[in-house]
Amino acid sequence: MALTPEERQQVRYHLGFNSSQPAAAITFGIARPIQTLFLVESAMNYLLPVAEGKVRQIIGIMDGIECRLVDAQDRLAAKSLDNLTMRADETDALEAEYYRWGGRLADTLGVPFYAYSNRYKRHGKSYAGSIPVRE
Repeated sequence: MALTPEERQQVRYHLGFNSSQPAAAITFGIARPIQTLFLVESAMNYLLPVAEGKVRQIIGIMDGIECRLVDAQDRLAAKSLDNLTMRADETDALEAEYYRWGGRLADTLGVPFYAYSNRYKRHGKSYAGSIPVRE
């Protein structure tokens, strides 16, 4: 059983690719991920059946981390509650875990992150890597 269209979209999303149709090679002065998106699509097309479960597991983990990031927003205003002290770096730790699992998803598929994704940038520097493209 191949990945469903929804799972394929989740893979693209969690790797930082945008969710729109690639209409042009350049949009707003930024190169569109046509070359690297091709790699992701190809990897999903040729994903080994025995690896589908692992990809689904990683997608689920990343969805869960993202949900916990949303939940953490409610706790950003509090520093402590009675004897309980909130973890000051909760969102940073969750972002680091998200990045770690994104790397596992990319490694499982053998593809890069989207180089222009804000999700995989820290302090203005991209950790997504890039693929040299001849012009």
